Amino acid sequence: MTVLQAIVLGITQGITEFLPISSDGHLILVPSLFGWERFGLGFDVVLHAATLAATIAYFRHDVWRLVLGVFSRAEERARDKRLAWLIIAATVPSALIALALEPLVEGVETLSMSSQVTITGAFLVVTAILLTLAEVFARRSAHAVETAEDIPMKQALAIGVAQAFAVAPGLSRSGTTIAAGVGLGIKREEAARFSFLLSIPIIFAATAKKVLLDVIIGGEALPAAGPLAIGLLTTAVVGYGAIALLLPYVRKHSLAAFAVYTAIVGTAILVSSVLF
Repeated sequence: MTVLQAIVLGITQGITEFLPISSDGHLILVPSLFGWERFGLGFDVVLHAATLAATIAYFRHDVWRLVLGVFSRAEERARDKRLAWLIIAATVPSALIALALEPLVEGVETLSMSSQVTITGAFLVVTAILLTLAEVFARRSAHAVETAEDIPMKQALAIGVAQAFAVAPGLSRSGTTIAAGVGLGIKREEAARFSFLLSIPIIFAATAKKVLLDVIIGGEALPAAGPLAIGLLTTAVVGYGAIALLLPYVRKHSLAAFAVYTAIVGTAILVSSVLF
């Protein structure tokens, strides 16, 4: 892996992890577009760890309040405690379903690059449909939930389930969870905030599992230290910026632009796979 490749993939991961357009899908599409080989799960794990760091850094005040509030009995911590337990509760079905689907995802990794690209295209179209449906439902009903702390438990669990199915390449994690939240009547900005906070435990668990099983035990090869460090730093910085841009954007705009993008890219991939 060259330094340039590490920077390009770091920028790709940093942007697409938080914008609802699928990071796993773009980590397949970008190497395919440039004719690069895939650099393995080990490098992908490092990039996901970097976006985890970016999330924690951006939401550090929220994270600290949630840590303090999770077991607190103080009245002033009641809302923080509620949000913390909503995230914990939503993570449970998300983790269980994701584990059940893991063999299918690992099966995709064994396919040829062209097959992986085609699958990514199909799920990008699914992402576009989900984002569009979320906007349709949102326009038919008023926003009943103004803040993440006020999300009903049933809706939090539904978002957790939605997150679990985003293990497929092309099916955006942030896209599915934000779409689920918006479709359930949560303000876009707060749906995005809950989505990002909900990503912390599941990405942490998935990263720890992959590092232990694939890198340490399985001996998954990693790129050289220089490109690895540059990829990590690039991802973290770009990821932090992507969060900072997305939250104000969804406060004033719909998810339509992301639906259009994923629909165009996904459709183009599927058409080209049929013609060529």
